[in-house]
Amino acid sequence: MTRKNETSGDAVLIKRYGNRRLYNTETSTYVNYQDLTEIIRAGHDIQVIDSKTGEDVTKSILIQVILEEEKSKNSILPAQFLFQLIRSQEESMHDFFQNYLSASFDAYMKTRQEFDRRFKGWLEMSSSAPQIWEKFIPGAEAVRDFWTAGKKDDQDK
Repeated sequence: MTRKNETSGDAVLIKRYGNRRLYNTETSTYVNYQDLTEIIRAGHDIQVIDSKTGEDVTKSILIQVILEEEKSKNSILPAQFLFQLIRSQEESMHDFFQNYLSASFDAYMKTRQEFDRRFKGWLEMSSSAPQIWEKFIPGAEAVRDFWTAGKKDDQDK
């Protein structure tokens, strides 16, 4: 998955207006939290700017996106974790989230993508296995006929 980095200026710019409406400057449309979720899941970072003050309110909007996901039963964070987070508002936790948690999640995503890639390769390889056997193993046709004959007999019944 490619991610746009919000510090490079490639983030999708969203403006928040006083009435709490969110405006996507790229598509010139108003968006809701579900739309933001789709933009983010598509691999894009967002940057949300308050239209009146010019303040970057991206973090508070991202937290609101997570809250909306929780409301729709797409639980992201376990309650016990949230309790621990609130109880330990200290500098070490800030460092933990800024460095370790982000790096751990990135590593998880890379591992998941690699697993998916290998699993798809394994599925593709297993689907072509009978053809490979026929090319390299003498008598493989007889084995194939033996196995498929059993299936044909079951279908005839």
